[in-house]
Amino acid sequence: MLRILATTTVGAALFALLVGFMVGWASVLTHFSVSLIYSTVIGASSALILPSVAHRLAARSPVVRWLGIAASLVAIAVPGSLVAGSIAAVLGLFGAGSFWAAQRAGLGVSLVLSLSIGMGIAIYERARARLDDARERLRVRELEAERARRLATDARLASLESRLHPHFLFNSIAAIAGHVREEPERAERLLVEFADLLRASLDSTGQHTVPLRDEITAVQAYLEIEQARLGERLRSKLDVPDELGAWPVPPFALHTLVQNSVKHVAAARPRGGEIRIEAWRVGDRLAVSVWDDGPGFDFAIVPPGHGLETLRARLGVLFGADAALETARDHGGARVTMSLPAHLAIAERP
Repeated sequence: MLRILATTTVGAALFALLVGFMVGWASVLTHFSVSLIYSTVIGASSALILPSVAHRLAARSPVVRWLGIAASLVAIAVPGSLVAGSIAAVLGLFGAGSFWAAQRAGLGVSLVLSLSIGMGIAIYERARARLDDARERLRVRELEAERARRLATDARLASLESRLHPHFLFNSIAAIAGHVREEPERAERLLVEFADLLRASLDSTGQHTVPLRDEITAVQAYLEIEQARLGERLRSKLDVPDELGAWPVPPFALHTLVQNSVKHVAAARPRGGEIRIEAWRVGDRLAVSVWDDGPGFDFAIVPPGHGLETLRARLGVLFGADAALETARDHGGARVTMSLPAHLAIAERP
């Protein structure tokens, strides 16, 4: 209603100014008052009736639609002009002139202005509706495309995670099998550790991250099993502050780094190897590293399907460029450091 009043007032003012330029400014206030009455009566009627007419004609051809709108404007302008003229006459705005002469003049002006302004507004509203419709279709397509990207991302991540679980499960079974005949009691204890590992594996299914403390628990269970297999050849040390325990990390990410050191250093050499697991905070990021006294390796030559290659792919899917996996020589050994942000990039996408 406020928009109708504002539009009719502006229209009446513009008409009064036009008349003032043409016939003089002495009667500009009277012309403004008459124009305001006409524009309010006809404009308000058009605003109430035309939307329903346009909706009914929306499915028709363009010619029928626009002819229908024009006919509706004429049908509104004729009685609206008579009503507005009557109101102006009652208020004495026509002066001493003939009532019917003033009505005929008002009807002509009303028809011209109603058709020109009404058709202009109808064209504008039609264009705006089509633009809004196009925007809505674009928004729906963007949402569908984003949903498809999310589904593809989740499917890729699930594929990467499914590769991970058999690695540590098979290795753990192999480690326990070596003690079943000679040390059945020890094998039984290792089966308990293996059950903890299996439980952690199942609990992490469908989860993109787990608390660091849960990851540490799984790593400790894995090291217990490998310790039984390798004995003194495996020497490990853990240094992870308790305050970092709630930090979200990909499940079995740290386990992958530890397993790589066990397999390629401690188990691969007669003298075994030393492994150090550390975690620290750097600003708003978490750094988790695994150091061993081995010769190190180059990520560029890691073959496809390798646990580290799979881990790097998982980090890329989860965190994008916010995560890093780097290797370097340090203190006579090799260190692999995983750097993670405090949030999930995948969870922040619309």
